[in-house]
Formats: sequence, C-alpha cells, structure tokens
Amino acid sequence: MMRHETSASSVQTVTKPYIEMQSPTSTALDLVKNLPSVSVQNFDSSGMRGGNILSRSLTDNDMAITLDGIPASSAQYLANNVDSENIKSVSITPATVAIDLPVTSAAAGVMDEQTITPSHKFGGMTDFSYGTNNLSREFIRINTGDIGKNGPRAYISFSHAHARNWNGPGTADRKHIDFGMSKDFENGSNIKLFLSWNHQDNIWYSSIREAAFNAEKNNRSYTNYNYAKEYNPQNPSSYYKNAGYNQETVFLTAPTHIVLSKKITLNISPYYFDLRSFGNHYGNITGGSTYYGAQSVPVALGGSDALRPGQTTPYISPWNIDNPNVGAVAKFDIQVDKHNHLQFGYWYNYTDANTVETLGGIGSNLNYTGINYNIVDNSYSPKAYRNRDNNAGYETHALFIEHISKYLENKLTISAGFKLAMINQWAHNRITNDRHGSNYVVPLPQLSASYMINKHHQVYLNAEGDFRLPDASSLLLTYGITNGKISGAPSYAKPQYAIKEELGYRYLDKNIIIDFSLFNYSITNRLLSVTNFVDGAQISQTINAGNQTARGFDLMISTPSIHHFSPYASFEYLYAREDSNIPSQGDLLPTKGLRPVQAPSIMANFGLTYDNGNVFGNVGIHYTGSQYATFMNDQKIPGYITDSIAIGYRFPSFWLLHKPVFKMNFNNITGSFVRTGIFSPAANYRTVKGIYGTTMSGGTGSNFYLMPRFNMTGSISVDF
Repeated sequence: MMRHETSASSVQTVTKPYIEMQSPTSTALDLVKNLPSVSVQNFDSSGMRGGNILSRSLTDNDMAITLDGIPASSAQYLANNVDSENIKSVSITPATVAIDLPVTSAAAGVMDEQTITPSHKFGGMTDFSYGTNNLSREFIRINTGDIGKNGPRAYISFSHAHARNWNGPGTADRKHIDFGMSKDFENGSNIKLFLSWNHQDNIWYSSIREAAFNAEKNNRSYTNYNYAKEYNPQNPSSYYKNAGYNQETVFLTAPTHIVLSKKITLNISPYYFDLRSFGNHYGNITGGSTYYGAQSVPVALGGSDALRPGQTTPYISPWNIDNPNVGAVAKFDIQVDKHNHLQFGYWYNYTDANTVETLGGIGSNLNYTGINYNIVDNSYSPKAYRNRDNNAGYETHALFIEHISKYLENKLTISAGFKLAMINQWAHNRITNDRHGSNYVVPLPQLSASYMINKHHQVYLNAEGDFRLPDASSLLLTYGITNGKISGAPSYAKPQYAIKEELGYRYLDKNIIIDFSLFNYSITNRLLSVTNFVDGAQISQTINAGNQTARGFDLMISTPSIHHFSPYASFEYLYAREDSNIPSQGDLLPTKGLRPVQAPSIMANFGLTYDNGNVFGNVGIHYTGSQYATFMNDQKIPGYITDSIAIGYRFPSFWLLHKPVFKMNFNNITGSFVRTGIFSPAANYRTVKGIYGTTMSGGTGSNFYLMPRFNMTGSISVDF
C-alpha cells in the first residue's frame, strides 16, 4: 500500500500486488481511497458509476485525471477508462504536475492510471465475480505474445458487468473492451498503444436532504427519498427512469519513444478521447405554449393529444452530449552532459462539447412503465422543441521547457521549468445565438529540488503555479422551457490561479519507510458552483469564491513484510480558510475567515496486508473528519469511517490452468449509515445578514450522498 519514491514531490502509489487483492469491479477511486491526501466519496457498490474526490480543500474538478499520462474521464466516470485487471499502478501526486503533462488545471494534483504492458508469452486470464445486489461480472484477456521474431505483442480483453442499484429502483449494465500493443526496437525506441471502448446504462442514485437522512436513520428503508418505481403523470420527474442515462466512451493513445542518438530522444504522444452521454428529462407543460429562449411559442402534440390552453401534459426531453477531445504532445529530451538534462516541447489540445436537448410530448397511449415512449413528430416547429442547443470548447497551444541539473554525485537534483499556455475558449447558444469567447496567455512556472543526504534520508521541495478556466458552457444564458425565465445565468467568473509549495522528507531502511510532506496553497479567484438568485429564480451558477488558503501535512508509514504481515498508516492535517466574502443574492455572505466547504481537517488511514504466497488478505480503514456543506459553516457532515476487507487463496497450478485464485471482498462491514459526500454545496442553511444588510433566508441546505450499505463480492480467476 506504499511504494518507496525518490522524486522531488509527494507521490502516493498503489501497485499491482495490492490491486490484485481488491475486487475486479474496483475503479481507481476504490484503489486510492486509503492514500493520505484524498477522501474518496464513492456512492455506488458495483464500481460502475465512479464518485468524487476531495484533496487538500479542493475537489476532483481541480485535479488532472490521466490514463498513461493522457487526460481521461473525470472521477465521476472513472469506470469508463480501463478494467482493473489491466491497471499496473495508480498514483496520486497531490501538489505537482510534470511539465510535459497535457494539462493546465491541476491545483489538486494528478491521479494517473498506468496500464499493463503486453506479455511476451501467449496466454491469458479470465475471472468471474458475483456479489450482493445481483452483481455479476465476467472478464477475459488474451495475450498474443511476441508476434514473429521481432514483432509486436498485444492483448485484448472484454468484460461485462450487471448489477441492481443498492438503493432504490434501477440497474446498471456495463460492457468494456481494452486493447494494448507494444513494440520495442533494438536501439531502445518503443511504441505503446492503448485503446478502450466502454458502453454502460445506468440509473443515478437520488441524493438526500438532511431532514430525510435523519428520518431514515431509524428505519433505513432507503425508500422515502428515492425515485419512484412507477410512473406518475402528475409528477413525471419523480419516475426513476428520469435518472436513467447511457454512455459510450472511446479512448486512444499511442506514446512513442524515438532514440535519435545517445543523447537525444523524441517522445510523441497523440491521443483521442470522446465521451458521449444520452439521457432523459421529464416534466409537465401547462397551457398551449412553451418557450424557445424567452419567446413563447405554440405547442402541438398532434392528433388527439393536442395540448389545449389550461391542460397539463407531461413531456419528455431527451438530451445528448458529445465531448470529443483530441491532442498531442511532442517533446525532445537532451542529455547535455553528465550534470545537465534539458527537455522542451509543444502541446496541442482541442475539445468541443455539443449539448442538444429536445422536447417532445408523450402520447396518452404511453405505457409509462415501459421504455418505448410515444413522442410525436416535432416537424411542426423543430426549434420550438429544442430547449438546449449549446456548443462550447477550448483550443490550447502550449510550449514548455525544463532544465534538470544533478551534482554532488547525483545526490542533489535541481529542476526549473516553465510552461506557456495560449488558450482560446468559446461558447455558443444556438437557440438564442448568444456567443462568448475569450483568449488567455497563461504562464506556469515550476521549481523543485531534492537532496539525498545518504541512502536512508532524502529531503525535497517544490513550487509551481496552476491555472483553471471556468467550464465553457457556464458562460451561456439558458431559459426554462415552461416559463421562459432564466434558469441558468452566464458565469462572469475569472479564471482560478493557484500557487503551491511543498517541503518533504523521506526515510528508508530495511525495517520502515516514512514519507512526510508539508504543503501550502494560495488560491486566487476560487471557482465554485453555488445556488444563486437571478430575476427572483433560484439557479445554479459558477462564481469566484474569492481567495482561499490551505496548508497542512501528510504522513505515510509502512514496513516490509514481517512474518508475512505488512502494516501501513497515513495521516493528514489540513488547515483551510476563506480569505474573501462570497457573493450571493446581490450581496456578500460574511464568509471571510470561515472554513471552505468539503475541507475536512483530519483524514487517517490504517491498512494491514498478509501474504504467505498462498493465503493473502488486506484490511483497510479510513477516517474522514467532519466537513462543512455550506459556505456559512452552518451545516456539516460529521466525521465517518469506511472499512474494507479482502481475503483470498492462491491454488497450485494444474493441467492448463495456472495460478487459480479465489478471493472475497467486503465493504462497509460495520453497516454504517452515514453521509459521505455533498451533492451540491449551499450558501447558507440558516438565515444570515449579508455584508450590505440583505437578509438571506435559510433553506433546506445541501444534498448528500450516502455510503453504500454492506456489500460483498466473490471472485475466481485463472491464468491460461
């Protein structure tokens, strides 16, 4: 659960032996949940829906999530990236970002998944898992081995998983393919290709208010706040298929390492990533018209279902999001002499998100419990039935350079780097023809140093700048389809900038590994999503939450195997404060000096691994301290504990079957009923006066996610 590191920054890694003890349904979130600098909020027991990450007072919106060093799915969609059987390691680098990594926004650091390299031998592996909530999963991987005498080698794998929601109606179904290929050349050059495809159908879990949570504490029926299993035409948004959606993801990267001479190499990493989502919204239209932007337009559902003035009719609103992302990094590495190394390069990225949401009536002959909706032809006025039609994206050109010097018999390493990013951002609402665009030139400096005092002791320090733009789609003004009022206000937020420093110490001997790091973050124009009021309507809006400070320390301790036991422990202390008052309702909330939302002051972990070659097991316990859910610090989640156990046995090989393994994985073994995540922070829970005297009424507060109840998975795997 801990690897000895030597870089000039904090690096927290889990590797293949630990990954193989966990359930095959695990995502990277499940694998890193016991690392010191993160708190993972996983609200699904099947491993198909991802979750959220908190790190040093920031969220995964501020984190670069990469696969083989290339930008991939966000934390919410991590299941789309790669199957756990094909993951070699997962690393969290909470403070620093490699200069050649194709990102600018990583104030909370980087989480990088590394895929396995294809085997030189022909063969493969397969596993099968079954667990609570009717979970079933099958996986198979075929290795080609070396093709020809000096040819490439490859693998291809397929998996299928299906599970019932642990909470409320609905099921999830996932199909996934991974393909990896590698080719080595005699001069040291190599190319590695990775391709994945993912398709899944999900039903979201409903979040819960504090009052409903307190009511559920006693009976734990998990029904009083969930989506309804049956359709009610008077309340179509309560139907569970309102939360249904499916996704299709394609990820492709082909990092290529070319040796030009003994001192010069060229690295080229092209990539393509596309996430498509499809889903439905429901609602009611009353009267004989709807709204196209702020303009009232007539609605005709056709035939006997024609909408008459004063009549209430349910509608369905299918949405489609396509978000392709393409780019490449080209980098030269030059070994100038035995002391100095130089790297410089260029990064290009283009991402273009298209969101279309159409509106259709539902015929009276609809079988509401089915999935085939009788949507009438929208040819009467196609635009009138399109309530959202946006295009938003970025184009990035970046130049970077880094100089690395090593002296004192390579004990001292000093690195200085600089990235200059030129970003063009745009957003277009094709309904209202509302357009926004902006250009940014962003300097991103880096500095680090490391000194190996002797073979046991190392000290290091680093500092860097980070830049984050608000999401391009948040620039647009949107309107409600039933009243023509503003339902989403454009964000006039400025980009977020962060300066981060870290000072660390490592100790290593045959008995113990210690990694200790101090960190300090200074964040300007913090970007947050809040609930606000525009023209009297309550909406979601991206704002600048002023400035923020965060500082603290991380500590990790582990030992090599002692009588087959390997203990691990980690601890983080975080001090964080708001340095500004946050705008709300045309005034300012008096938040200066308060603690930021989703910033627990204490996190602690304990792990114990046993492995004698045949019997193996692992226990993991994580504690997250209390965290505020409102900017006024008047609502919070109490501290909570998560726990997991893995136990298994490796059987002797026989016949054509090699390394048969049976294992059981258990989560939430104590059956805790707790809130683990905040769906959306609120401004204030109780009435408060703004800086300029505005009385801001309290409300229902934030919505929360629950920890999945006790669940277990049994798996059997075999190589062949």
